[in-house]
Amino acid sequence: MRVRSRPDESSSPHELLERIGRRRTQGLYDSLAARVAVDTHRNTLAEARTFLKWCCHTERRWIPRNPLDGVEGVGRRSEGKEQLRIDEARLWLDEAVAGAEKGEAGAIAAMVSLLMSVRSTPIVTRVVRDLDDDGRLLWVECKTKAGKRTVKVPPVLQPYLHQLADGKEPGDLLFGEHVYGWVRQWVKRICRRAGVPEVTAHGMRGAHSTFAEESGETPEAVARTLGHESPRTTHKHYTKAATVAAAKQRRVLKVLAGGKK
Repeated sequence: MRVRSRPDESSSPHELLERIGRRRTQGLYDSLAARVAVDTHRNTLAEARTFLKWCCHTERRWIPRNPLDGVEGVGRRSEGKEQLRIDEARLWLDEAVAGAEKGEAGAIAAMVSLLMSVRSTPIVTRVVRDLDDDGRLLWVECKTKAGKRTVKVPPVLQPYLHQLADGKEPGDLLFGEHVYGWVRQWVKRICRRAGVPEVTAHGMRGAHSTFAEESGETPEAVARTLGHESPRTTHKHYTKAATVAAAKQRRVLKVLAGGKK
């Protein structure tokens, strides 16, 4: 019987990567797609494709071509995530504040996702110097031009962020060393503590958008808060459709009453 040898630590990146072929990657993706949600396997495919493209770069040339180039994502992505109702969000926030009072960095990070509508990756990658103007502003850098912005820190969050920054160097990570999934885990943990439906950090950004428009904010302002190029992205993926309709109705009634849009 022939025994297939396992790659050892002496194997070069080229030797390891050249074993990955188009047929094998298709099989791996098909297997993953059969076991997890559409968003999960399609996001994983996108991340793997980006990494293998990097491996094909002319300076490295570890592999001659990207074995994922012919693999297409399957299934329809969900548009929008489950959101908490206003009363549920208040219960959630009370529980998050209780955790923050105990010094739980995860509870503070989860609050940032709801109150400041910042994505998980920018949260975990913030450094101490990003907390600016005596804690009233947080500098955020995301993958898009619109995502690079300063966000006002609500008064309820300011003392907790100050607490995290205390004693650290300007270049130190504000929340410590974590992966982006850490924020999602904490959002769900607080949901369980508060006895409300479990939602994601992505859903918290959606709740922020919905609540902002319910309070009379314009779509443009909400889009800027979420770091989007246009309100269309905000409405498609975050804001509840009924809220968008209600906001439009308010603007129409204002115009009919003689006001401006």
